[in-house]
Amino acid sequence: RLDEASLLALLQRQKERVSRRSLAPEAPGPSTEVKCPTSGETCAGNTCCPGVKWTLDKSFPCPAADSNFSGCEVNSDEDIVANLLSNMTRHQKYGFLRGTGWTDYDTDPGYYIGDAGLNEPYGIPSLNMQDNGQGFRTTSAEIIPEVTGWPCTLAVASSWDEWSTFEWGEALGREFRAKGANVILGPGVNVHRVAVNGRNAEYVSGESPYLGARLTTQYVNGVQSQKVIAVVKHYLNNNQETNRDTVDAIVDDRTQWEVYLPPFEAAVKAGVGSVMCSYNLVNHVHACGNADILIRDLKQTMGFKGWVMSDWWALHSFAAPEGVDQEMPGTLAPGKSLWFTNASLDNLTMDKIDDMAGRQLSMMLKFGLFDDPVCSPPHCDYELYKAVATNDEHQQLAASLATKAVTMLKNDGGALPLRSPHGKTIAFLGSACNASQNVSAQLADWTAGSYYNIGGSGRVIAYDPISILSGVLSECQARGCEVVSYLGDDATEALEFLEAAGADVAFVCGGTTASESFDRKNLSIDQEKFVVEVAESAKSVSAPAPLISLTMTPGAIVVPWIDNVDAALTVFLAGTHTGTAFANVIFGTANPSAKLPVTFPMSVEQTVLPCEKVKCPYNEGLFVGYAGLEGQVVAFPFGHGLSYSTFEYKQLDVASPRSLRSKDGALAAGCDANAAACIAARVTNVGGPAGTEVAQVYLTFPDNAKEPVHLLRGFARLEDISPGGNVGVQFNLFPRDLQIYEPESNGWVMLDGVYNISLGASSRDLRLHRAFRTCSGEVLALDEPCPATA
Repeated sequence: RLDEASLLALLQRQKERVSRRSLAPEAPGPSTEVKCPTSGETCAGNTCCPGVKWTLDKSFPCPAADSNFSGCEVNSDEDIVANLLSNMTRHQKYGFLRGTGWTDYDTDPGYYIGDAGLNEPYGIPSLNMQDNGQGFRTTSAEIIPEVTGWPCTLAVASSWDEWSTFEWGEALGREFRAKGANVILGPGVNVHRVAVNGRNAEYVSGESPYLGARLTTQYVNGVQSQKVIAVVKHYLNNNQETNRDTVDAIVDDRTQWEVYLPPFEAAVKAGVGSVMCSYNLVNHVHACGNADILIRDLKQTMGFKGWVMSDWWALHSFAAPEGVDQEMPGTLAPGKSLWFTNASLDNLTMDKIDDMAGRQLSMMLKFGLFDDPVCSPPHCDYELYKAVATNDEHQQLAASLATKAVTMLKNDGGALPLRSPHGKTIAFLGSACNASQNVSAQLADWTAGSYYNIGGSGRVIAYDPISILSGVLSECQARGCEVVSYLGDDATEALEFLEAAGADVAFVCGGTTASESFDRKNLSIDQEKFVVEVAESAKSVSAPAPLISLTMTPGAIVVPWIDNVDAALTVFLAGTHTGTAFANVIFGTANPSAKLPVTFPMSVEQTVLPCEKVKCPYNEGLFVGYAGLEGQVVAFPFGHGLSYSTFEYKQLDVASPRSLRSKDGALAAGCDANAAACIAARVTNVGGPAGTEVAQVYLTFPDNAKEPVHLLRGFARLEDISPGGNVGVQFNLFPRDLQIYEPESNGWVMLDGVYNISLGASSRDLRLHRAFRTCSGEVLALDEPCPATA
């Protein structure tokens, strides 16, 4: 567990890093000496490295050379790929077009979840693919202590922290390489249409395509900086697990481009190496075989240069002509078919085969997989089962991510943090306070999860997780407080215990989990009845103490007890350091800063439920998640999250870059020359300790756009604002942010009319408002005339 000094040091380091202008690693300068791939010789500037096997012994540019340098025998990745393809046999290329390494539904010893390109010539490394986007999948007991039990993706998303997401991606990449994998089967980016979706914990977008796009970019950058290829998934409309193989998502083009495609498009712009198509149908055609979404939208409109792999046994036809480049896992299993057979592939032209294999080789070269090859299955037993990939730095990062993910929903009367806890008695009520981690049960059932991790292929079984009770006990040993606990779920017994304990404060705990292959039955925690009954009666004991609820969940929940507790903290499944994260916030070691990436509704009936029939029309259109709940009472809105500090918003200003140019032509600080509008404001800490605020920008379109009332179009995580201190914050609205997708115009259109900007602490806590108008694609003040047209 991180002590206070270590945690603060780590947070300070991250604060310094986040101030960097670019989150992506810098390229070497022209005079920088670097090592040539494989040979290890040093080179600098516009010089050549000696040839290696995969360049067919031809010299190639030094990594520090200018992009247009052409003084070597082969001068680009394109040249290298073309040479390799021209020398490989047709059947050698087939090795990349379908996977191997499975017998029925089990991986063979020494193989990864996905394996392709084995035993290829010219030093071409194999593709070793491993679940999942949340960490290295723990498919056996030996692996569990060797990898980090990270918080789930949705927990990381609740920090709204781009730099932390990048750091997490870097760490994931390092762990995967240490375990012999060079492809990570993540990130999952699907927007949460269905609140009970069993895989929502894996999906970084929450309810917002904008939030998802911003965080996806940094995740992909982080992972791929470590010579590991990221695979964005599940493309497309994999928004429920119920009947996932047969459900037909019927979605109009405008909704696709405005709601469901932006996170995938962001991944493509970030250079993601691969896209995984999903099990479901999209507009009557299986996604893994749907030329509209794979060729037209992905490869042509978005310009995707990587390769499309199928989800495991997701093909229903020989889908190479429709845009699938690789069948996974590429082996037969009971009830499953193999489509990319030699006979089928033999019917394709060599140009098509070269395109499919070349996409993979190009990404392997681009991200350095040739430079430092990993093991090749089946000779990966050491890496898979013995190599220790986690380390102290990763454990500290996991603890920091978990702490940043703890969301304070409510804090009436300043019940938290626990001030001057020395000599006080703290009571814990409920089995979830000391939740178990049944490893053998999870290994026996691939869908089994816990209150620390989800089930399914996205599962990383957290090693020896710290429970809430353990985290607070550890803290109390240093602070001199006493902890008493009732670890059952009988409300009568809990209240009797509370009466006898004479506690100064009481915590009541609950949780639930989720898994791939089925959706949650409801949005309740497993102990809902217990928590409700305790909360209703806790004030009736002879010496009532403040009561605080603590919950661990894989997504949105309902909180029917909320009016009867003094404070509430929640976290999306947070991995090994769950208890430490709660303790850090409870005692004020960390000031809570998380914001909900989803809505906590009043009831599950307010949400979109999974389609039970094959046909699944997305009748809500653009009105997904919080955007469809405008005007309805919810428990806690999208973007909500309290702090021990109080923040005041002032001086909102909106202008176009043109109007902000100074006399010498320079733009105002923070305003991007490519922006359509620049927004500036000040945020002041007017009460409490130093704290972090996530300022959020919501846009209201002109009425004729028929958009939801408020759409997230900007956010900034403002780190550690000191008491009384204030910071200026800038946001850039780019043309796409102000546009709608018009299928009849075949693209994006900015409407003329009045737009409103709202700035605040959540989608329902909007403090400042300004309006502007647009005319012919230009942002203007309300009283400014449209520019003259020829």
